[in-house]
Amino acid sequence: MKREFSPVYLALILVLGCVTFRLLSSLFPEFIPNISPLMAIAYVGAMYLPRRWGWLVGPSTLVLTDLAFLQVNFRTDGSGSMFSWWTVISLAIYAGAGALGIWISRRKSLTKIVGGSLACSILFYVAANTFSWWHDVVVQMSPGYPATLAGWWQANTVGLPGYTPTWTFLRNGVAGDLFFVFLLLLVLDRGFLLGKTPARTAARTA
Repeated sequence: MKREFSPVYLALILVLGCVTFRLLSSLFPEFIPNISPLMAIAYVGAMYLPRRWGWLVGPSTLVLTDLAFLQVNFRTDGSGSMFSWWTVISLAIYAGAGALGIWISRRKSLTKIVGGSLACSILFYVAANTFSWWHDVVVQMSPGYPATLAGWWQANTVGLPGYTPTWTFLRNGVAGDLFFVFLLLLVLDRGFLLGKTPARTAARTA
């Protein structure tokens, strides 16, 4: 009888793989592209892990990665700090991505999976730039972005003069998330991805 791969082991592999990738990409940015598998892990991982805790894989990975980055942050900017309001917002976004993955898994299709991945990428991008605009205007009170709707739009499109346009981060984020989504599907459910078997949902516990 074929033994099923334990979902706990699967979760651990996803978490440790993501933490390792993010650490390596931060230490060797010239060799590893500035993309992350975290959103794909939160989204696709929740499709194949038990519903009662699968949605926690993304937030847990973020927390573990931030813990691993504490020493890196201390060496680079002297903060050595993990908590911020952006961390709280990020945790909510990754938990939401997991919830979306669980919802799609009930009757999943490639169209729904791709659409969900795009929605997660756009949500994260808008949330990150909105937070940056708010922090610039309210907290730092710097003359970067105007404290207007036009300033918010600037933060979500071209960004500040002299810096890389922010829309390029959306492009890279969408491409990176889709790449890792398809990579995870290829590993976790190759038959579904290649259309060789009917779409299935992994065994779950209530």
